[in-house]
Amino acid sequence: MKKVTIQDVARELNLSRNTVAKALNNSDTVSYETRYIVIEKAYEMGYSKLSPVVLNEFKLRNKIDETKTIVVLNRREISVFWNSIIMGISDELNTYGCKLQFNFISEHDEKNLILPLDLQADISGIIILSVFSKDYIDQIMKYNIPIVFLDAPCQVKEIAPYGDIVICESKDSINTITSSLIKKGMTKIGFIGDITYCKTIYDRYQGYLSALQEAGIVPDERIIATYHANTKFYKPEEVEAALLEFPYMPEAIVCANDDIALYVIRHLNSKGISVPNDVAVTGYDNAEEMAKVEPFLTTVRVGNQRLGRRLVQQLMWRLKNPNFPKEVIFVGVEVIFRESSNTPICTDSNG
Repeated sequence: MKKVTIQDVARELNLSRNTVAKALNNSDTVSYETRYIVIEKAYEMGYSKLSPVVLNEFKLRNKIDETKTIVVLNRREISVFWNSIIMGISDELNTYGCKLQFNFISEHDEKNLILPLDLQADISGIIILSVFSKDYIDQIMKYNIPIVFLDAPCQVKEIAPYGDIVICESKDSINTITSSLIKKGMTKIGFIGDITYCKTIYDRYQGYLSALQEAGIVPDERIIATYHANTKFYKPEEVEAALLEFPYMPEAIVCANDDIALYVIRHLNSKGISVPNDVAVTGYDNAEEMAKVEPFLTTVRVGNQRLGRRLVQQLMWRLKNPNFPKEVIFVGVEVIFRESSNTPICTDSNG
């Protein structure tokens, strides 16, 4: 990484190098406000020669500490999806010189409104990765600590006043995937995903429905499983149970995430049903473990480490701008077409 110089700071602020040098030395020949602006920018850019006197003055003005502690809260999910997100959070917090405190929240803790003891310490901010109950979030809000949420309940307004929300785009991407299946001649297209607990899964279902509607296809409720499942279809037996309820095998199954898609593929293979020759299957997340599955899965790349970094960046911005209105931020994604949806055009189907 290139070393930040006085000239770099001067160029960024459109000030002379001499003015910036004096400000960084806390010279009275430069106005306090100019010194503050220069010190702030130098700190942001990573200028390494700030004197203790100058740095302390900057800290007092902004009420910040070099060793801010950020708490990350996550439910004990079965999926390994979160690992790379947490890596991105950790890497980005390191660039800000912050400490990461990670906490798993059990169902018992959430139900009984038991918060981590860490929240009673000197915490600068919170990143919440799971969609917790409103009662649990209300308990966290009592500490008056800035929060950034990943995802939200289906009704975003439930938590919108509480903090910034980062959401991965879902509707358009799943619409694109479903439309591609329709263009291949498929009309009997199923969907599996618990749409009751978070906006992203709900939006994926809406993307699936919108593609069918645009093509003039009436959804067949018999091959749609969107009900609440205990582990949100993160266990293979829940996915198998949904498939066994289907009165016939669809030409394609759009899955709310890659974990569900993997369980669908395994179940179909166990029944002698080939993917994609007999049934097309698609997912969402581009999970790394899917690379081990044949055929390769049509999915949506989120960029989990990048997403983790984005959560931290938003929190750091919020700490500096506490009075700005709360924001809902949609992060762009990329549809990846692979072999699992490459089914030949169907000329006949039963159902």
